[in-house]
Amino acid sequence: MKFLTDVNASGALAHWLLEHGYDVLRVADVDPRMEDSKILQWAWREKRIIITTDQDFEEMIWREKRQHEGVLRLENLPRVERLSLLEYVLNHHSQDLVSGAIVIASSRKIRIRKLVSAD
Repeated sequence: MKFLTDVNASGALAHWLLEHGYDVLRVADVDPRMEDSKILQWAWREKRIIITTDQDFEEMIWREKRQHEGVLRLENLPRVERLSLLEYVLNHHSQDLVSGAIVIASSRKIRIRKLVSAD
């Protein structure tokens, strides 16, 4: 899986992903003030799943019908808890992410939102 981590996702999270063999790019390494619409375009162009803690990407996808490869929104927890949540999602919901779902992960529940085609 290929990921693009938003600025708010933390460097520790990106480092953990890299250590576990994932292909990861960080928005913070290119432009910490990059607009969300540009991040979404970048992720789409390179077929990367966005990891973030904010809901802006979901809103753009649903309201503006923006193309995407998938989004993982993690609850903004302390670093160790967020890493644990990430590991849980990757172990139990990787297929959802690969299929382009929006996965919303909190300490209490995991929500999977899939776009339904009009066909």
